[in-house]
Formats: sequence, C-alpha cells, structure tokens
Amino acid sequence: MVAHGYGIAAVGTPNLVFSNVIWGYLVRVIPQIHGVWGYSIATIGVLVIVGTVVLRALRQLSFGWLVSLSALILLLARPVLFPQFTINAGLLTLGAVICWHLYGHQKSRQALFIGCLLAFFGYLVRSHEFLLVLLIASPLLPWNKLAKDRTGQVSVVVLLLAIGVVSFIDYKAYQGDVWRSFNALNPARAPITDFGADAQLKKHPEILTRHGYTANDINLIGSWFFVDENIANPHRLNAMLMDLGPLPALSNAINNGWIGVKTFVHPVLVPSILASLFLLLLMPNRKLFVTWVICIAAIFLLGVLGRPGVLRVYIPAISLLLIAPLLVTGNGYGVRGTGYGVRGTGILRWRLVQGAIVVAALFNATAVFSESRTAQLASERIREELRDFPDEPVVAWGAIFPFEALYPVLRQSDSALAYRLYTLGVFTNAPFSVAYAEQAVGRGMVDRLTSQSGIPIVANKQCFDLLTIYCKERLGGVLQELAVQKYGQVDVSWRRCETKVTQ
Repeated sequence: MVAHGYGIAAVGTPNLVFSNVIWGYLVRVIPQIHGVWGYSIATIGVLVIVGTVVLRALRQLSFGWLVSLSALILLLARPVLFPQFTINAGLLTLGAVICWHLYGHQKSRQALFIGCLLAFFGYLVRSHEFLLVLLIASPLLPWNKLAKDRTGQVSVVVLLLAIGVVSFIDYKAYQGDVWRSFNALNPARAPITDFGADAQLKKHPEILTRHGYTANDINLIGSWFFVDENIANPHRLNAMLMDLGPLPALSNAINNGWIGVKTFVHPVLVPSILASLFLLLLMPNRKLFVTWVICIAAIFLLGVLGRPGVLRVYIPAISLLLIAPLLVTGNGYGVRGTGYGVRGTGILRWRLVQGAIVVAALFNATAVFSESRTAQLASERIREELRDFPDEPVVAWGAIFPFEALYPVLRQSDSALAYRLYTLGVFTNAPFSVAYAEQAVGRGMVDRLTSQSGIPIVANKQCFDLLTIYCKERLGGVLQELAVQKYGQVDVSWRRCETKVTQ
C-alpha cells in the first residue's frame, strides 16, 4: 500500500519505514504485470530466488531429489501462500548463509558473491530480521576460510560498505520537515505501546496529573490513538516517562521471554521445529547445538524487550535450524563424506532423516494448503461484502479491519484500491498516510468527530469505549452514534461527539 499509494496511503512513496528506502525505489520501478503491483512481483520473486538457492545447494551437497524437494516444501509452503516481508528478509539471509557454506566447503567464489548479494537484499527488506538470522547462523559461517581468503575478505568489506551506504541513505530519507512529527513521536510512544510503560504510569496517578494526563489518555496512546496532539505530544510524554524512571517490570519481562520461547510449539511452527529437533538428535554436532542455544537465547531476549510470540520473526529462524543439519553433515548424510558410512546404523539414520523431512513436509503442506484455501474463500467473501464500502476516508482503528483478506498479494480488486483508510497506528503521522493528508486539510479525526456529520469509524467495543471517555474528558461532550452500515462482518459506525458547539 505504501509503495504504490492505496488503502492506508494517500500517495505512493519509496519511504516504506520498515524496509530500506532503496528497496522502496526498486519495487516502485517494477511495472505492473496483469494488474500485479511491483511490490508483489518482488515479494514472489524473492521466494523464487530463495527456493532456487536452497534446491541447488542441497543437490550440490548430494542430497537426493526426495529430500531436497521435501525440505524446499517445508521451508517455503507457508511463505509462498502467505507472503510477508519480514519472512522474506529472513529467508534471503538464510539463502546467504547457505551460499557462504558452499563457499567455505567447496571453495566456490560464485557462491560467495551470490551469498553477499542475498545478504544485502535481506538487509534492504528488513534489517532487523537480517541481523537476527545472521546472529543465529554465526556458528555455521566459514570464519576460518574468510580469515585466509583475500577474495572473501574483500567481499565482506564490500558488503559492509554497501550496507553502511544504504543505511545512511535511508536515514537521510526521513530527515525532512514532513517527517518531524513522526520521528519525534515514535520513540516517545514506544515505551507505552511496546514495553508496558502504560501499566506503570497508571499506577502513579500523581505523575499523570502533574503532566495533564488521565488514565484514559494513556489507554488511548497504548491503542495507537495519535490524532490529538494534546495527548500524542512527544515532549510531554518524554517528560512524564522521565518522571516515571526505569521500568521495574523485570518479572513481566522475563515472563514475556518465556512466552517467546513457548511459541516454538505454535501449530504453525510445530512441523519445522519437530523435524529440526529430530535432525539435531540424529546428527549431533557442536555447531548445531551452539546454533540452537543462540536461537533460543535470541527469541527469549526479544520477548524480554517486549516482542514475544511474533511468528513472522520466528519462521526464518526455525527454517535455519531445519536446514543447518543438512549443511553441517555435508555431502549427503549416510552417502559419502559424513563419517557415518552406508551400512549399519549409518544407513538407518539416513532413512530416519529422510523420513523426518518427508513426513514434516507432508504434514506442513497439508495444514498450510488447508489454511490457504480457507483464507482464500474468506478473502473472496469479504471483498464481495465490502464492494460498496464508502469511498470517503474511513477510520480503521485496531485489528478489526480485514486488511490481509481485502488486499491479497496477487488478487487486488479495483474497488478495494479505491478505499481510503484513515488508520490509527504507527503510520498515522507518516506523511504518505491518508490520516496525515486529511489532517493537513483540516479534516482530521478530531475535527470531523466534532462536526455535524461526524466521522465513519471501524473499531471494536473497547476502542469505542475509550473514545466515549475521550469525548467526555477532552472535548466536554457525549459520543453519539449517528448511523451504522453493515458490510458483512465489518460495521462502519458514524460517530459524533456532541458538544455545545455541535448542538
């Protein structure tokens, strides 16, 4: 949406926020093909490239077609049917790790260069995921080879320089005046929206009172309500957080860490994690154990930092754990070059490896295809139900609006492209958003909320309850529902804050 200017975005822009601006420029220059946007083409193209790298690498390591294709299906079934840019970034980095492994063991400079290219694009798509997967994969990288090979050293230096250059370009892309409010609010709201400061602040009403806030104001910030500058004020938020001091919720942070680790048994991850664990037990190796330890520690730390249970972050990491035993064992486990031989327990273990990968691939594919079919039917139904959705800006607040169903990667509808969604979220103050554009012409949410005609909103009861209190506390009025229009399971409610002025 951001790249091509529809839905939540009033205009298209390369400033994708979560991806590097260079990636934004690249996807925007890709022309539409049969109605498919450049960003979607790039998304699918990444998966094709990663799949090619994985399949070719496993074949070069002398794994048979059965194991190679099963591993490929296990890795890519979900990313292909449910594409997501963070997953793509992690898979690109995984592809780089595979190429560097080939370089280390087969002295393939072509693999070295391709690996550096994949790593660079992984960084462009989502730098945080790139760094996470690279950290977890660090025990598997050919450090000794890189230390002795001049070509390898030069390639690494060039890669680091390229990353430094695009990082600087990305930083400069967000330094204009139009980005000032976005840049100022983001670090100020993060402790409340992401790290639990809202709960701590509400335990100290004296701090709230001193800075002119109420408990409902804090709840609004925690619910991404950034449309009132009196509440979403970065200077006042920073001053209030400074008065609060360091967050004391260590026990909660540790609990979040365990939530992250326990997500390993999420149904989406179970086939891959069980296969990875089984391969680890069948092919014990010091590097593999260290990789597992780093992965678990990283997932735990992410939870402590306030990001537990984020599947799109975990999927590439688990994919690495799955493919790592096949890389470490080398040229065809139980076939040659592994130390296990082809007789006795060696061949038995190899058959167990084959069986584990094939069974996990079949189980995963069955579940993913079933989920995809259900999602496709739901998407078609939702798009039909929303066909007559209003063409004026509609506030979409919370996770209730069906973005993924309405805007699939390869099946955009003309009617959906015409919707203008005034989202309350991280992009509210971004200069490309519908919210920013409406605010700039005096049609912001608060302005329309107090107007005679009100404003259409899609939100859940909790958000409307917060808005009711906001109307009373901040605007001195009473929130009224003027009308409601049903579009299947999506209700558009026209709300107005009745004040003395509107009366």
